Amino acid sequence: MTIRSTDAVLPRWAWLGVPLGLYLAHFMARALLSEPVYDAWLRHESGLTEIGTVATLALAFVAGVSVTVWAFRRGDRALTVFFALFSLGCLYFGGEEASWGQHWFGWSTPEQWRSLNNQGETNLHNSNSVAGSLLDQLPRNLLGAAMLIGGAILPIARRLRGRFYARGTFGYWVMPGFDCVAIGLLAPLASVPEKLLESTLGDVPFPFDIEAGEVKELMFAVFLCLYIVTVCLRIRRDPGAGGRTSA
Repeated sequence: MTIRSTDAVLPRWAWLGVPLGLYLAHFMARALLSEPVYDAWLRHESGLTEIGTVATLALAFVAGVSVTVWAFRRGDRALTVFFALFSLGCLYFGGEEASWGQHWFGWSTPEQWRSLNNQGETNLHNSNSVAGSLLDQLPRNLLGAAMLIGGAILPIARRLRGRFYARGTFGYWVMPGFDCVAIGLLAPLASVPEKLLESTLGDVPFPFDIEAGEVKELMFAVFLCLYIVTVCLRIRRDPGAGGRTSA
């Protein structure tokens, strides 16, 4: 690493205001809307929270593919593989959230598939037994840890030390900057208030009963989208970004 002034590329309203606004808006909506209205507009599988999650992941996927193409044309194999995996991860996450379109187009689940899925949906992450854990909880926990450590703790540490990745290095292109700190803290911890209330009170009181698991998935999607947007901005602002590197 080398000393640079900053590694943030987004305005404060984008990296701080957007994540906090989206998260707190769910509590405000729960407090202001009746139970049936909140359930229909936000909690439901075709509600705004899930639609927002899938739409945000779609944006992240498109941006990820764009960055993958840039890395490939640049001749950097490591970056190409990294951002290709990132893009595939966004596609999997978004596709699974929408049950690959079932929530919107309403097709029925084949009987054989229904017997293997604990929610009777055409997705993989709700599979029964060990398969469901490997395809849902494992990637969810790994992503949450990566966001908390790589997206929040390490950028704060670099800022405090005044040391950042040198331009053009692998770390410069792939590691989240200070722009990701707010969402890096918020996303993996989004469901903590609801879990604490439930464990201490036995039930989640109004207006904290926002279906925090769904909100947490939206925050995960926001992290992925903000992260890849910062990468795109670095590419756009770096005059040497288009040059080829040795494989």
